[in-house]
Amino acid sequence: MKNPAESQCAHLAARAQKVSLPPLSRLPDGHLSPESHAAFLFAAEKVLKKNRAVGASIILLSPNGVSDVFCWGNAHLSPAVPVQETTCFRTASVSKLVMTFGTLALVERGLLQLDAPVDDLLGYRVRNPRFPDAPITLRMLLTHTSGIRDEGNYDTRGMTPGCTLKELLDNPKNWLNSRPGASFHYSNLGAGTAGVLMECAAGRPFDDIMQDFVFSPLHIRASYDPRRIGSDLADGYRVQPFLPARLSYNAAALAARPPEPFEPEQDFLCSPGRMITNPDGMARLLQLLASHGEMGIISRESLDLMRTCQDGLGGIQHAGRGLNTAFLPGIFPGFSPVGHQGYAYGMCSELFADPQTGAGVGLMTNGVLLSKRTSPLMRAGFDLLALGFSALNESKI
Repeated sequence: MKNPAESQCAHLAARAQKVSLPPLSRLPDGHLSPESHAAFLFAAEKVLKKNRAVGASIILLSPNGVSDVFCWGNAHLSPAVPVQETTCFRTASVSKLVMTFGTLALVERGLLQLDAPVDDLLGYRVRNPRFPDAPITLRMLLTHTSGIRDEGNYDTRGMTPGCTLKELLDNPKNWLNSRPGASFHYSNLGAGTAGVLMECAAGRPFDDIMQDFVFSPLHIRASYDPRRIGSDLADGYRVQPFLPARLSYNAAALAARPPEPFEPEQDFLCSPGRMITNPDGMARLLQLLASHGEMGIISRESLDLMRTCQDGLGGIQHAGRGLNTAFLPGIFPGFSPVGHQGYAYGMCSELFADPQTGAGVGLMTNGVLLSKRTSPLMRAGFDLLALGFSALNESKI
């Protein structure tokens, strides 16, 4: 996800201002009242229906730390199974943001370094063939400034069994004509490389690392491996105008796959987009993103670095973003959220929180209308973010 340009921010702010919600009341425990809960769900339902969503969970984290969950639609279509508060969703590229919590946990323990060349951990030289004098660093991978791209054979050879990370990184077509650190170019292969580095540093499978350093300490049900989730995992669907939704992510089949041997060189598809969690997990991840070190997963210094523009740091010339975080300033009145979007196989997710207020909005869907002609920032996910932050605006409560 790229930060919106100034002109896009103005457009998005104008779009967000069109969101209309009645004043929302809260109960003494901080949760929305039943009437307010129903009013928000009614407004969200309009957006979901307009975009032909299959199923969704929306999580609102209020500044006082209380979260409200809204469930809508179906987790499975055949047979129909409704979305519940226990339903898990694949979160697509929101996975990259969550991965970064684990990455920084390893950095804090001295197992990884943000600005060291990746060569030593991978065991081979990694260079853009057009700039052989410029090492690739973990910071570049986390800011999408390494020059690694997906437009080569990542989506073809990279998706076939037995393909190795080295094979992809040795292919000149998987590199931009841009010096490492010079410019932003969003890359799933780059994020996958960061996940492989984590495995090499810890000597363990990526999901085990995330369980130990992020998910278990947060006490949440989450995983990058559907086999660890089992039941309650929503299917994913591709949604097109005028056509029935088409199954694209078969949860039961993926959860039933036999285990694979630990092979870091073939694990580059795991970290970029495979995280799965439920609304409770999203609420806790929102809290972590908005926190200042008190949750104990990573320090305040690491959280602040993650949420800081990296331009001028560690050889990064221009990223315009933090470590797998993008910024949405001046768009939602009263908030300056940081976070990440996710779009994959018809599924859409959002995870944005404001460290200054502690508020945040999470969204998980398992199928929504996606138009290639429209920027991801201006689709259903954004409209639901705008609705969520409008509901969280204390001036309206």
